[in-house]
Amino acid sequence: MTAVEAVLKKLEPVESLLERMALLENNIYTTKRVFTFQEACMYIGVSESLLYKLTANKEIPHYKPRGKMLYFAKEELDEWLLQNCEPTVDDAERMVTESSATQPFFNKRRYGKRKKS
Repeated sequence: MTAVEAVLKKLEPVESLLERMALLENNIYTTKRVFTFQEACMYIGVSESLLYKLTANKEIPHYKPRGKMLYFAKEELDEWLLQNCEPTVDDAERMVTESSATQPFFNKRRYGKRKKS
């Protein structure tokens, strides 16, 4: 057995431990209802500075029970993450056809320059 194979064999238990840690972290996020500041950063995948900026501008829902420590409700973070949904191409085409069927363009006032005939 070469030296590289020996090292790889020693690292196998470490890899399994890392997989178990990742699984435990995922379980924490699914069972917890309230996150600390660092947990919220990891949960929504943003840096600490961006999350501070979002809280300072009151763009993300958060709580300060004692005036200093920041806490976040998981449900509110999920709602915040899912806001501003971008429609798919199929959804956009469907919305256009529905609006054109209910609001025909014929005999509507058009703004801008008119062509002289």
